[in-house]
Parts: sequence; C-alpha cells; structure tokens
Amino acid sequence: MHDHRKLGRELGLFGTDPLIGAGLPYWLPDGAAVRHALEEYVRTAERRAGYRHVHSPVLGKRELYEISGHLSHYGGDMFPAMDVGGEQFVLRPSLCPHHAVIYRSRSRSHRELPLRMAELGAMYRSEPSGVLGGLTRVRAIHLNDAHVFCTPTRRPGRPAPRWR
Repeated sequence: MHDHRKLGRELGLFGTDPLIGAGLPYWLPDGAAVRHALEEYVRTAERRAGYRHVHSPVLGKRELYEISGHLSHYGGDMFPAMDVGGEQFVLRPSLCPHHAVIYRSRSRSHRELPLRMAELGAMYRSEPSGVLGGLTRVRAIHLNDAHVFCTPTRRPGRPAPRWR
C-alpha cells in the first residue's frame, strides 16, 4: 500500500537503471530537493547540538580498515580493494575510521573535549543482488554519521554527568 519504490516512481523522486547498476539509486530533481531539505535540517540540528562538520574521501587505504578492524569484521560486505599506484584502496563502508584519522590529525587539549564530529557522507556496501530493494538495501548510501571524542565520563567516587 505504501511502498516507497512505487511512491518514488509516482512522485518522480528517485529511480534505478540496470545500466547504472542494481542497488545504485539516482535522485530526480524533486527527490533531490527533498533530500537537500532533509540534509539541511539534520546539519542545522547537529550544529545546535555542538557538532562540527567534516568531509572525508570516499576511498581509503586497505590498511586503514585493517587497523580499525572493519576489514576483519565486515570484509565480506566491502567492495574488493583496487590497486592504484602499488597501493590498495577500498570504497569506504563506514565513516568511523576516517573520523578517527581526522581526530588524530593534531594534538588536542582535554579542554577541547568532548569533540563532536559529523558528516553526511557516501558509503558503499557490497550487498548481494538478492537482498537489494528500493532505498532500504542498496550498494551506495549517504549516511549521517557522527562521533563524539571524549574523556572517560566517570571517575571513581563521582557520579556520571547528566546530559541535557
């Protein structure tokens, strides 16, 4: 009754095409307008909550995902590595490792913490063709991902802080 794939076609929001590939939706002008409005809403809410926005590359060296543990845990859901100039790169399946590298890019004082970092970024998953469907199971997604880098919140004898 309320199938988003049917509504997407009827309202002219998004589509798919075998030439682009299964699980790789494209956004039509009206859908792009809706998406843009939602992204601005999210960014505004995040800024009000103290998040700073970053942008990171859609590729990363295979080594980054080995160090983060993503390759050993999620390697089956990742696209295969590409050889570029003698190095192996993967399409990022997650923003976490990139945000950790951004955090460690310079020394920080404890006074800067907590540091709230957010990104609306593209991620890629090697989903099997049998599970792909509409916008719920895709191979390319834009996800709002956020990370909070902080000190331990509890010390012995002190209560946990209350969040507003």
